[in-house]
Amino acid sequence: MIDKSILKEILNNVTLLRWIKKFSANNLLEDNKKAESFNITSSDNSVSVMDKTATKLLVTNSTFEGKELVRFNLAQLNELIECVGNKGELIIPDTKNREMIAQVGTDLIVVCPLPVKDKASKK
Repeated sequence: MIDKSILKEILNNVTLLRWIKKFSANNLLEDNKKAESFNITSSDNSVSVMDKTATKLLVTNSTFEGKELVRFNLAQLNELIECVGNKGELIIPDTKNREMIAQVGTDLIVVCPLPVKDKASKK
């Protein structure tokens, strides 16, 4: 029998439900070993699900424990996509500024990372 607290946690996880709706649960992983390869710490209640192409991985109830190079706010990215659409590519150049560049056709948009002080406060 399924533990009701775990079931409740799964059903209340909006991110997980959206993921399953978009990609299905067919690539549900039996354990969280794949997450560990990305320096992600998971718990006994974590669920790992890959997308259909195995290029994206969702790990619930987890934290990133690796060395952080740069952090972007998802609101920044969402605003960018709303303005220019989703027909383009994100480029992370090898520079000391760690900016991200969105290329849409021949147009470029530079997105700066969050300041270091904001990174610490978000954790």
